[in-house]
Amino acid sequence: MLRGSPAHRLRLIARHLAPNSSRVAAAPPSLPSLSSSGPTSRSFASTASTAQDTPATPRKGSWVFTTAAAAHGKPQWKPRNNSPSPKLQSKKVAQGLPADHPLVAWREEQLREGNAPKEIGAGHDFWMVQGVPEGEGSGRSGTKGVVLGVADGVGGWEESGVDPSHFSQALMWFARERIRSSRWTLPEEGGKRSGARMKELLDGAYKEVMAESGIVAGSSTACLVALDAETGMLHAANLGDSGFYILRPVDPSDLPPTPPPSPSADGSPSPAPPIHYKLLHAQEPQVYFFNAPRQMSKIPQAVLDKAKREGNQGDLFRATADEADTVSMQLKDGDIVMLVTDGYSDNIWAEGETDRLVSLIRTKVASSASSTASPSSTDSELASAIAQTAVNFARMVSFRKDAYTPFCAEAKRWKIRGMERGGKVDDVTVLVAVVRRQEGAEGEQ
Repeated sequence: MLRGSPAHRLRLIARHLAPNSSRVAAAPPSLPSLSSSGPTSRSFASTASTAQDTPATPRKGSWVFTTAAAAHGKPQWKPRNNSPSPKLQSKKVAQGLPADHPLVAWREEQLREGNAPKEIGAGHDFWMVQGVPEGEGSGRSGTKGVVLGVADGVGGWEESGVDPSHFSQALMWFARERIRSSRWTLPEEGGKRSGARMKELLDGAYKEVMAESGIVAGSSTACLVALDAETGMLHAANLGDSGFYILRPVDPSDLPPTPPPSPSADGSPSPAPPIHYKLLHAQEPQVYFFNAPRQMSKIPQAVLDKAKREGNQGDLFRATADEADTVSMQLKDGDIVMLVTDGYSDNIWAEGETDRLVSLIRTKVASSASSTASPSSTDSELASAIAQTAVNFARMVSFRKDAYTPFCAEAKRWKIRGMERGGKVDDVTVLVAVVRRQEGAEGEQ
């Protein structure tokens, strides 16, 4: 087996996550046990209003989405002689929001919930998870779904003294605020109308970034996924090379027959049978060319004027929400939805690697769950474990010079030489939603 191949990497993961094993090899670097402290998880359903400090209970017939997020920024460049990087010698631009802006407190809370390191946080990535409130005319209070989003600030702005994280953080913040304040609500149907509603959310957030004076410049990719707790529908809009996956449990009857496990010599119970997932959907990235994703941008007027004078306006990347790809799909009980930035998707294959990674984690969680554990606590552990393990797995692969990754394959497609092997060191963010359908729910038949 070739070192650095997907099969070899998965073998390391399988050793680490082997259920009920007393002979587990040393874990690969940066892969914590599932029992270690991980990201905070939350559940969203179609819920009735509740008294203060009383947990909301899902309405009968609703879908429940248990979410978790994990993030880790890439290592910061540290010169040997403390001199500035040649690329970052330009004067820093006055930028950023005041310390008392609500975005600042929200950002810190997000980083804590996502288990991001204090020193580097999520890098240029950011994300949001926001419950969708019932509309004022519904006669009900509570939530009727959730929207998840990831954004990846374009690092090239650092050469101009601009912090790329400001744009991605603000884009997610303003999208969250539009949902939270009921200025946007879930699509009521699929198809083009659903896509238009998702683009409307992205466009509204982008316009608010453009109007915010503290965000002086920047660019970002964006992926927004809405999950309807009344119908089990997924609606998404994706612009750039962040994206999302849907993974579905494989019916055991569809698997080839396997011999029963041999009884253990010490009489301990046999390991639980593995739980398999298949990749149902992987969102196609949007790129202009190699390593140049489609991106929403805020470009200073002086730069626009100069480009116009020199006839170089076509060199500026300024995508709009209308250019986002949209998707509507019916979910099923047990589905796993993952949103990822390219720090994950450039290093880990969606099919043959992510699906098997989720299968290994799901099997591990199922085998370690106590007989009295509630489904909600198991789903909470599962969402957190997938998010954190996926981030650490991508980081592990990104530092390997012998790895054959999707980034290598993309370089080959664009005929870029010298990148036949090796991971791509980048910021990594992964959001996970575990899908559960309650009895009597609409949607899946």
